[in-house]
Amino acid sequence: MKIKCVGIGKTVGAHGLEQVQTYVKRIQRFMPFEWIEIKEVKHHKNNPTTALQAEEELILKHIGDRDALIMFDEKGKQMNSKAFAQYIDKYTMTHAGALVFCLGGAYGFSDSLRKRANGMVSLSAMTFPHQLARVVALEQLYRACTINNHHPYHH
Repeated sequence: MKIKCVGIGKTVGAHGLEQVQTYVKRIQRFMPFEWIEIKEVKHHKNNPTTALQAEEELILKHIGDRDALIMFDEKGKQMNSKAFAQYIDKYTMTHAGALVFCLGGAYGFSDSLRKRANGMVSLSAMTFPHQLARVVALEQLYRACTINNHHPYHH
């Protein structure tokens, strides 16, 4: 099964780019994986709704009808790394399409995209800057790959 991870906004800084590229390459050793960045849509100060709708349209271009959409979201289920690995394993066994993870922009996700989601996972009860959230999400995807493949990275 293919896994995709869609991130709203551009990864900035040499260190950030290096970290993202490192984890993408590591994940690709275990399975087909694609990292997709979507340009953040600018919004009016008091109304992010139109930006969220525009971002939703851009995200949906990367999600097929048979794909499972999992959002990284503060309201999502919190789990440890082993439980997250099992969560991924369950989806790879039960869905015919790709497994698509998504990291939202500054205002999260539109309500209609939330309704389309098959699940939501919290990276932490704390709030992270977008650049750090990308690295944390990708590292946890890599860690899940190593757990599911009995690799000694997670010990």
